[in-house]
Amino acid sequence: MSRLRHMLSWLIILYIAAFATVWFARIALIYPFSTAYQTPKDAGEPRLREYKLKTDDGNTLIIWARPAKGRKATVLYFHGNAGNLAGRAQRFERLIDRGYGVVAMAYRGSGGSTGQPSEDVITKDALLLRANLAQILGMAPKGKIIYYGESLGTGVATKLATNTLPDALILEAPYTAIVDLAAKQMPIFPIRAVLDQRWETREYIKGIDTPTLVLHGTNDQVIPYAHGKIIFDLSPAKDKVMKTLQGGGHSSAFSGEGQTAIYQFIEDL
Repeated sequence: MSRLRHMLSWLIILYIAAFATVWFARIALIYPFSTAYQTPKDAGEPRLREYKLKTDDGNTLIIWARPAKGRKATVLYFHGNAGNLAGRAQRFERLIDRGYGVVAMAYRGSGGSTGQPSEDVITKDALLLRANLAQILGMAPKGKIIYYGESLGTGVATKLATNTLPDALILEAPYTAIVDLAAKQMPIFPIRAVLDQRWETREYIKGIDTPTLVLHGTNDQVIPYAHGKIIFDLSPAKDKVMKTLQGGGHSSAFSGEGQTAIYQFIEDL
């Protein structure tokens, strides 16, 4: 009996230690950004200009921006948790080629931006970006303003929309909530009760009735397709489109088929 109690004690200690490790590493696990700094020119898209946006707490956000041609739409792009802005340079190139404006923020701790990321500060930074959009572009956009969220960025874009509605919302591989994903990946821990990085997109989307496009691959191994379908179904938008990418993975939404759906959605606004 004493041996069993001894084993149980060690198991409890190991469990607590493992949970503590996950807790203290949660920021790095949720926001594994690349800190590597590159200018837009270094990344292969010299048409974008780098803008440095100062935050109220003394940090600096790196913004890549280019105004739209004429009355073309301007896309506020919020990227996923892998890599940085440089890894999306080809996407920006294709949007610019079509005359769309692009404004993309490097999250804190990513691509030259200072500070540490968290849901609270990223939310504040997105609001700051939106409030300073004309200053960043050097002019007020004449066309539609679209929030585009990719993976992690779908929560950022949707949460921003609850404060300042865009003319349209594009969500690439959205999740119901970061806490839902984390709880499924680590079912032995009380994640739902304690995780402070929640990004509850399923709640934000309920208050957004602007035209919405959801793109999701059926073979997405990072964020299951079911999450995208739930977000689409919860959207109250009368003008909404679900683009299902059959066999597509997590990074396939900006494929040829996905791009066609994106451009068509924007042009139909």
